[in-house]
Amino acid sequence: MKNSLCLLASFLIFSAGTLFADVSIPYGEGAGKVDFTNNKRFPELEDPLPYGPMSFRLVEDKIWVADSVGGKLMQYDNKGKLISEFSVMPEGTKPYTIDEYKLPLLNILIEDIAPVKGEYGEAKAWWIADSVENKLLKYSVDGKKLAEIKNPEFGQLHRIEVGNSGHLFVGDMAKNLIFILDSEGKVINRINWEWSGFAVSGKDDVLYRLMWDGEAQRNILVATNMEGKVVSSKMLEVEMFDPKLWWVDESKKECVITYTPLDGFKENFILVRVGLDGKLISSVELPAPVAMNRIIDNIDYSDVFVGKCNFTSAPEGKFEVVPFKMP
Repeated sequence: MKNSLCLLASFLIFSAGTLFADVSIPYGEGAGKVDFTNNKRFPELEDPLPYGPMSFRLVEDKIWVADSVGGKLMQYDNKGKLISEFSVMPEGTKPYTIDEYKLPLLNILIEDIAPVKGEYGEAKAWWIADSVENKLLKYSVDGKKLAEIKNPEFGQLHRIEVGNSGHLFVGDMAKNLIFILDSEGKVINRINWEWSGFAVSGKDDVLYRLMWDGEAQRNILVATNMEGKVVSSKMLEVEMFDPKLWWVDESKKECVITYTPLDGFKENFILVRVGLDGKLISSVELPAPVAMNRIIDNIDYSDVFVGKCNFTSAPEGKFEVVPFKMP
């Protein structure tokens, strides 16, 4: 009985507000650091776009960070302490090599990660999207490789989600498609995609995405089942440029979207909560971490965290995951 009361008290405290501390990771090579590329480190780089951690996820009371250039996953507890990390590179392989022109040749770039959750919401395994070889990797939470998928259809893997049924949803920027794969890795459907993020919600794994209506000059929130049938669509009243859909909370009948301000990029995105009826609920500015893929995540649609970084100035500064107050 005493243990039960303690567990209940812990649950109530956790539910009342976040218990997470900021995660702060130094740039560099090796344990406890996240790797990067930029013009400061490699002056000969012609592509000015820097790279660093591109994705992070929150699961239960843990924060997982993808060391995208270093080819590893890092797990932090709710006090911001590193508790584990493991490489997803083949044994004896380095994340990148330096060629004769002193340029880094990446052997991996982790674009996104997505957890496979257990019955109680815990992470049982991780799917990892590598955009260098355009393959999907599956690892256990203790670093054991479970599967690898290389499909000739893949063009440029960018976003991934895992549904409650175990299906894998893969956003491919080159093909403008969301591939739906079963738990064995077989492609069972292909859905048109406009690079505008997507969300998977409910026990039936309904896929939500944004589609542009050129005539109305508005975005439409489209819900599609796994067979590819549109089950609902609603035009959004908010004008948006380059929107990204992050999640759908069906219990609150709303979704969360970020977009670039209509008057141009000003180092901030606009984050909006929009009802499933298409009406704006609230909005706020969100600092824009350049070159990150997944910039925001949440636990049970309540505790919200964002990535905070400046890959251009690395190794100065740190990569951080910090709490964010929703409007």
